[in-house]
Amino acid sequence: MARRVRQYTGPYERWVFGKNLGRPFSFPAIRNWSSRYFAALMDSQTALPDVSTVKFRAEPGAPVERVDIRYPPLWNDGQGLSVRPFCFYDPAAEEEPASTSIEDWIDMLLELLDQNIDNFDASSDNRPRPRYRINFPINPATWTQDYDPAGPVGDFAPQVTAPKAIIAVIDDGIPFANRTYLNSAGKTRISNCWLQSARSPGPGAVPFGRELSNGEIDALRTEHGRDEKAIYYAAGAIDADLPEMGNYLLRETTHGAHILSTAAGKTLGKTQEPSQDDIEIIAVQLPNTIAWDTSGFGKEMYMLSALHYVFERAKRIAEAHGSAELPLVVNFSYGWSGGRHDGQSEMDTAIQELLESRRTLAPTYLVMPSGNTYLDKMHANFQESEFVNDEISIGWQVQPDDRTSSYVEMWLPEGLDPDGYTFEVTPPRGVSFDATPSLALRGAPRFPRGDPRNFVNLRVGGAAVGQLSVDKNRGTRWRAMVALAPSMPLKMPNDDPPRWATSGRWTLTLKRTTAADRLPDGDYINIWAQRDDDPSELRTGGRQSYLVELDKAPTQKSALPEYKQPLSLVRGFGSMNGVANADLVTRVAGYIQSTGQPAPYSSAGGLLNTDDPAPETWGQHVDICGVSDRSPVLPGTVAQGVYSGARSILIGTSGAAPQVARSIVRALADGLDPMSGMATQVYEYENPVKNVHLKARLGTYKSPPLWAGG
Repeated sequence: MARRVRQYTGPYERWVFGKNLGRPFSFPAIRNWSSRYFAALMDSQTALPDVSTVKFRAEPGAPVERVDIRYPPLWNDGQGLSVRPFCFYDPAAEEEPASTSIEDWIDMLLELLDQNIDNFDASSDNRPRPRYRINFPINPATWTQDYDPAGPVGDFAPQVTAPKAIIAVIDDGIPFANRTYLNSAGKTRISNCWLQSARSPGPGAVPFGRELSNGEIDALRTEHGRDEKAIYYAAGAIDADLPEMGNYLLRETTHGAHILSTAAGKTLGKTQEPSQDDIEIIAVQLPNTIAWDTSGFGKEMYMLSALHYVFERAKRIAEAHGSAELPLVVNFSYGWSGGRHDGQSEMDTAIQELLESRRTLAPTYLVMPSGNTYLDKMHANFQESEFVNDEISIGWQVQPDDRTSSYVEMWLPEGLDPDGYTFEVTPPRGVSFDATPSLALRGAPRFPRGDPRNFVNLRVGGAAVGQLSVDKNRGTRWRAMVALAPSMPLKMPNDDPPRWATSGRWTLTLKRTTAADRLPDGDYINIWAQRDDDPSELRTGGRQSYLVELDKAPTQKSALPEYKQPLSLVRGFGSMNGVANADLVTRVAGYIQSTGQPAPYSSAGGLLNTDDPAPETWGQHVDICGVSDRSPVLPGTVAQGVYSGARSILIGTSGAAPQVARSIVRALADGLDPMSGMATQVYEYENPVKNVHLKARLGTYKSPPLWAGG
């Protein structure tokens, strides 16, 4: 196949899917690419094409559809939304030899899709093209062969009494057979559960994976009794032949087990609590590979599909009882560190649109953790005063023996004219690039479609060890970015020579000419190193990179919090979860139960240095705090594990969020104000800096603990 212009390739897509770039370091589904099934997002005001009537063919009269497209269950058919999930595949794959270029194949299919979208804009007399974000591939074994998004869910049985509210959890490792989710009649409270990466059993109302209804779960419990492991095997929730599913539910606990039981199960340590029979449960289990790449790339379609599924199934539950939409609380304890952090990313936009629309019908909350990176030196903030000789620089420490790619992003303020700005990267001492990499912040003419963008490969001895890029994300805000290969030699496909990026201190520099625009008053440049930790159950071998303030003299770090100005360039304020920046998201930080103080790792909203007595805030901030540690010597929260009677301990703000979700949904079911179970927090210390710092870390409300002690 002839080489094509990559019309839809952003910096992450180019690196991750590039055969001679980052693809050999991606997880197996991409590294050993064979699937012709992919997930994606469409970012456009254009109406979605009706795939039931439109046939996509490579050429007129072609006997085989060249690209087959399907949408997940979309709440209200996706009307009025600009960011929509979809998935697609190539039915002609068996008719012709496989392409050696995954980028060419994706580009060709999206071009065919583009040709069938009616997006003519009469006011401008042109045809604006949608933006696409390609996500991770879908395992062919999970593809539903006879998919009907409007079809019935097998054996679904409405409860005898209509629920007063619905709690939903989107996570991994969902233990739907655990007895903690039974109602007083011994029936499951889980009305619907979508296992996104399970083997498809045949016809279904989800585009891939398997959906379990309450009737099917109860039938499995009747057939297998208390043998919950047998239930999971029978349901396809344990499948060693599918890496995206795997044997995760053979563990005593999972992240999803802890979150779901905290949000909707029976709590540990309380002798009596209100019956939850009036609160129904919807659950979505994401593919395990969601956690393999912690950068945030490639997951949005699965996440957004899960949200639509929850909203759509909640609507069906209400309709089954002849009622209007019910109060709904969704807990999604997940996130990443990079991104725009201004509420304008694809995911933030999609989340905001969904919440705004549904809130006109019923109370709707999406609860998310603030993150756990406050101490990890992954964020830096530059204001105009930090420019010296019209340039700023930051160190980026890449650790040795990192088996995964590393990423760092620099975001310029929206509206800044970048003419005269250039972005450079310098490798650690003793390493020289084949050519000095430098990119002006402007698009390259060879990319006439999509966002303005440009790329240059970082080469050492002819081998590509990284990628330097600039792009105007969603056409509104400039980003400069570096992607690096692992910092140790790994076995390469086809016995190609190993290539790796040197560990040590890399330097990122943004330069500008004397004629270039200055940063407007109140604007700033943000930098985030992407999350690259190693989930213990997946053993990716990732090691977290971090930012370093250059030419800063070493100082003795105080053991106690310091409430003073100015903040250093590298700071925890601004480490907020990168996917929790939509205005209507409920952001939850963590506090220590025995002291009431912020958990040391709990991420916070952004603060700017000022000449005033206290710093100013920017971006979204923490709304509520919940317990994430019982005491300084008893870290984590306690919940139930995978199997009935098992116990789980989880450290992090992920464990605080479902406590808040539980409190909100209980209040809504009781007809009360959603914050009625919270304590209002007031910060009135003599030090105004302390007041701002604590509010940025703990928020306005405080959720009480679910258990006694500390």
